[in-house]
Amino acid sequence: MSVARTKDPIADVPDQGARRALPRPGLAARAAVLGLITTALSVAGSWIPSVWGDEATSILSSERSLPSLFRMLGHVDAVHGTYYLLLHFWVGLFDASAFSVRVPSAIAAGVAAAGVVVLATRLAGPRVGIFAGIVFAVLPRTTYMGEEARGYALSAACAVWVTILLVHLLSSRASRVTWVAYAISVAACGYVFLFSLLLLPVHAVLVITYRRDLLRRWLAWLCAAVAIAAPVIVYGIAEEGQIAFLSARTAATFNSVTIGQWFGNPVFATLAWAAIAVTLALGTRSWVRNRADSRRRCSPAPSTPGTPSLVLVGALWLILPMSILLGVNWVHAVYSSRYLSFAAPAAALLIGWLIGQSGRVVVSVLALAAVVATVAPTYLAQRTVYAKNSSDWSVDAAYIDSHATPGSGILFDESTRPSRRPRLAMRAYPNSFEGLKDLALETPWWATDSWRDSTYPLDDVASRLLGVGTVWLIEYRSAGTSGDTYDLPTLENYGYSIVQRQYEYRSVIIELKETD
Repeated sequence: MSVARTKDPIADVPDQGARRALPRPGLAARAAVLGLITTALSVAGSWIPSVWGDEATSILSSERSLPSLFRMLGHVDAVHGTYYLLLHFWVGLFDASAFSVRVPSAIAAGVAAAGVVVLATRLAGPRVGIFAGIVFAVLPRTTYMGEEARGYALSAACAVWVTILLVHLLSSRASRVTWVAYAISVAACGYVFLFSLLLLPVHAVLVITYRRDLLRRWLAWLCAAVAIAAPVIVYGIAEEGQIAFLSARTAATFNSVTIGQWFGNPVFATLAWAAIAVTLALGTRSWVRNRADSRRRCSPAPSTPGTPSLVLVGALWLILPMSILLGVNWVHAVYSSRYLSFAAPAAALLIGWLIGQSGRVVVSVLALAAVVATVAPTYLAQRTVYAKNSSDWSVDAAYIDSHATPGSGILFDESTRPSRRPRLAMRAYPNSFEGLKDLALETPWWATDSWRDSTYPLDDVASRLLGVGTVWLIEYRSAGTSGDTYDLPTLENYGYSIVQRQYEYRSVIIELKETD
């Protein structure tokens, strides 16, 4: 597929070495500005949402000692091990507050945005580069993963920059240093998030399409990359039981794929898919015309040798990994919309390309304004207290902090799935629970082979209740319910009666006192 390209004096100069793959000063400035804007958008309000289950996992994993962390990774979460390791050092320098642990993701989102500008400029010129960078900055998937303490923003950044390296390999006579950098970058993608290696089929198609002569060399270096990434691949496959919970629910729904995956709300999703469809149609028409012209002239269609079409790059990147993941999901549940965060840059490339095609600046600005206006409600919703999986742990922690007195006992509903257990409120916001007696704790998270605490059933904690006059119980409650009754009969048998109930968004906080 070949589409008309806007002339770019930076992007169109043939590269002769690895150093030429780096952005020139003008492009570097544009990329840096868009990167900083993206980081700022992600950071803004990121302290507001309550920490949720996956983020609590990140926090607890990062706070372990290195020997404890590596021991845990041998049993669970090996696919997130690189992110946990990086976060471990970040927390060591700063702290593990909700704001602090989300900042690295905001930085990673900015790095990804800078990469989108560089890649789009290289393939379609500076005008498209700017628009694609802005679209990526405000894309709901970007602003969500940029304020979340998980590795998805980092996986997107790795995917963008390894694709920039591939484009350089395809469009120039690259040195061995560049091939080594590419292999290491591919391996890094695997270590950051294993599923981001679904980008490799995209790279394979691009190599076959534009530089078939490099196929054997690309495969050889790919084997080197896979060898480097072998540990995380092996452990990731061995620990596939971690995502077994996906089989108990239908994650791959029409709404999750078409809206939740990248676009956040139905209005913007409709606009985005329409723009992508038009981009693909225009790109296909251009490719057909170029083929027809080349046949009439009995010569190849004019193009920059080896330089891929942005439309083809974006289309493959957006569709191929998603199709593979959904195809596997039919047989074995593996799909989650967050797993395709690394393909969000592709959506920005395709939408940005279309916005940049207008010859009139005012039309492009109005189109960009429509994008910003339709994503704004989602952006604001992402920065509310309950935005993260309806978690209300920050509210629970604040209530306990203001009402519980030192020496009181604390218990948590242990009957719901681990990522929703209210106990994680204490681990995410430990200062609010200082001075309280954790009655059911058997082994703290840092001494287990998992990321969470090991606890005793309430039947086994009778001795720990001696001398504890007040017990606080935090139960999980589903939407529209009054909450669980986790072991309340047991506590009543122990001589405790309910003083008050406080209903929060997804919790019930119960105060019980010992009956005289």
